[in-house]
Amino acid sequence: MKNWTPKEIKNLRRKHNLSQPAFGNLLGVTGNYIYLLEKGVKEPSKTLRLLLGCVERQLSEIRRGGKENEKGKESDKKHGKRHL
Repeated sequence: MKNWTPKEIKNLRRKHNLSQPAFGNLLGVTGNYIYLLEKGVKEPSKTLRLLLGCVERQLSEIRRGGKENEKGKESDKKHGKRHL
């Protein structure tokens, strides 16, 4: 698990053009908490570090073009899952 520094958190948020409140919303925390993390006043918990890693991967995938796993789509169709 990655140890997130205040600079890395800020760089991730800025790389994806997110405000502190918007980034906090993705992580389930307040914009003020993101501010405190970026200033180094608070350190992310183990759970938040895991969430940061997940959000980083998802935002990177979206940035690359939003390509979803085509194989996953096909398996949904084969198994008859309905999407409403």
